[in-house]
Amino acid sequence: MSTLITLAAIRGVTLSAPVFLFALFALACTALAIIVYQRTLPPVGTPRRRLLAAIRALVLVLILFLIFEPVLRWLDRRDERAKILLLVDKSASMGISDNGIIRDSVLADFLNRSEIKALAADGELRSFVFGDSAVQTTLDSAQVTPPALVGSDPAKAWQIARSATSSEDIGAIVLLTDGAHNMGPNPERAATESGIPIHTVGIGDTVLRRDVLIADLLTNDIAYKGTQVPVRVRVRGQGGAGAVTRLRLLDSKSRTLLDENISFDGSLFEQNFDASLTADSEGEIRVTAVIDTIANEVTAENNRRSKIVRVLDSKYNVLLLASSPSADVTFVRQTLGLDTTVEVESYVEVKGGFVNGKTYSEDVVSKTDLFVFVNYPAAGSNRQLWDDVSKRLVEDGVPLLYQHGPAVSQSSLSRIAARLPVEFQPDVSFERVVLREGESHAALSGRGPLPAGWPDLPPALGAVDRVSAKPSAVTVATFANELTPSVNGGPAVVLSELNRRRCAAITTFETYRWTLGLARSPQASVFQRELLSRLTAWLLAPTEEKQFILSTDKKVYSTGEPVRMQGQVYGADLTPVNDASVLVEVKQGDRKEVVSLRSKGNGLYESQFSAWGSGDYSFAGSAVLRSDTLGKDDGGFVVEAFNLEWMDSRARWDILQGISQNSGGVFVTASQPDSLFRYLQLPSRVIENSREIPLWNKPYFLWILIGLLAVEWLLRKRSGML
Repeated sequence: MSTLITLAAIRGVTLSAPVFLFALFALACTALAIIVYQRTLPPVGTPRRRLLAAIRALVLVLILFLIFEPVLRWLDRRDERAKILLLVDKSASMGISDNGIIRDSVLADFLNRSEIKALAADGELRSFVFGDSAVQTTLDSAQVTPPALVGSDPAKAWQIARSATSSEDIGAIVLLTDGAHNMGPNPERAATESGIPIHTVGIGDTVLRRDVLIADLLTNDIAYKGTQVPVRVRVRGQGGAGAVTRLRLLDSKSRTLLDENISFDGSLFEQNFDASLTADSEGEIRVTAVIDTIANEVTAENNRRSKIVRVLDSKYNVLLLASSPSADVTFVRQTLGLDTTVEVESYVEVKGGFVNGKTYSEDVVSKTDLFVFVNYPAAGSNRQLWDDVSKRLVEDGVPLLYQHGPAVSQSSLSRIAARLPVEFQPDVSFERVVLREGESHAALSGRGPLPAGWPDLPPALGAVDRVSAKPSAVTVATFANELTPSVNGGPAVVLSELNRRRCAAITTFETYRWTLGLARSPQASVFQRELLSRLTAWLLAPTEEKQFILSTDKKVYSTGEPVRMQGQVYGADLTPVNDASVLVEVKQGDRKEVVSLRSKGNGLYESQFSAWGSGDYSFAGSAVLRSDTLGKDDGGFVVEAFNLEWMDSRARWDILQGISQNSGGVFVTASQPDSLFRYLQLPSRVIENSREIPLWNKPYFLWILIGLLAVEWLLRKRSGML
């Protein structure tokens, strides 16, 4: 057995007041009892007087004991062997065949080893499967789970596993994987902070495989009617020296945007190809890049990628408001200026007016489609401007991107408090804070992972323990004091959508550091630009005034990636409805499936759908409340064979070696793992669990008191005393 109780003992009793005070009062009670029975009427013998005095003293001391609220401290000590976290990679790359041997079969052989079975039988193993996230499971289930998950994020996997087993003593982590890493923070850096040795087991072939793929397809998410939209295709090839292939770029209107032959002149090849799309009508246009396979290619699953462009009639008007010039204002203004879908106007306040001598115009506010606040409003902000802006926010529901700052006036901000997804407490002080991962939201995940993880960003400034998210909001990132990074300090980035009124709040400031500062990830320098771009696109996305709105979080998915379906249900007065029945029929060709969406509160409904293959899908759904149909909606999405896991098909043992070295673990291969099991024979540790049991509220003390008083009364009666 892995656990043996060796000792359970009482460690003492604590009182709510000093012990000497209890002792003093106890002596007084004893003396009082002796004095009371010094002389009795009628006189009784000395033995009985002493017995009566002892009973009376015991009653008084016991009452006094209970008044002092005694608490019994109980200590359990046991020998326990530390648990082992087994993280099993079930991402799509584990389905790759190396010299005729599928990686997942090698993984299954490892899990079938007697040493692993013995650890599981002794209860010392905690098993998880992972891809872009991690889920706890049994060892048997981990063996049969197919390798179909999209993306690999090993650092997030062991963080989730540690959180799920936080109440247990974890002595080691075993990471069973091919080393693929294409999502989340750098696992080698994250391993330095694990605090537990991470032993890695390498699977797969590290040799560069023959492959050609569409590495990226870049174009605007939003375009405007009558414009030429640039499209860039990045082609990558490896091990294909001398091969010739063909690249084509097509749109959903059967137009060929690019058709070019490519010759690979070396074992490694990467090149960008540019084209343009004519946005000649409003709606959605699908752009697809296809590259022909080459001989002996490891997989053709990465030879096609698609992107959907939404074509609008005109640009959006964005108004940037700031209480004073600052680096944050400059970076936000520059980032918004890079977005070709918006026209940006700004009012940056200075003493006596606005920067560059601007004068306020009501027309600017009246035509604004999105307000952006940076450290605004302040106590001295232009009153007429703030009156007009707050009126449009409250009455018209114009979207808002809010960034907090030290000059913000809480009294002024209270006018739009109902629109904000967060609440600030007064007397705010700011500290250096680091960012942490939060919940997922389609506004940020729809285009794929952000360029860097939140923990990779340099510190900013935030109000620790002085800001909270509203129940209806989604917190996509949190922050913590830089000195105590494991203690949550509050929400950092919060999104809300209520009655089709959208708002995004960034509660930290001096975020220009994310671009200029020395970040852990080289991609962090473009993080702020991408973050603001995605938030702006989400805030400006049209929200129709219908009683039922049905959508998916993305338009294009990879095979194996879950399709997240979202519904919004409103009554006739446009108030959220939480108890409707929402059913969606998903269809591809002749195949159909009905998905039921679950209520999440505030009129929001969610569910996940697993697509059964690549292709074009359509969906149609309805919301019904007590036999009344509130509304119907439909749409579509695309599932393509491309998977992040196919970007680099070779095993990355170099990453696994770095993880082990940085965490104090060892690296072994799945074919020669014997040395690993010596490190998994963890020594027993003495675990102490203390408990505190209040005694003053236990009923048996009352029965003891009643019994003692009854005995005293009987003795007094038998002695003829009153």
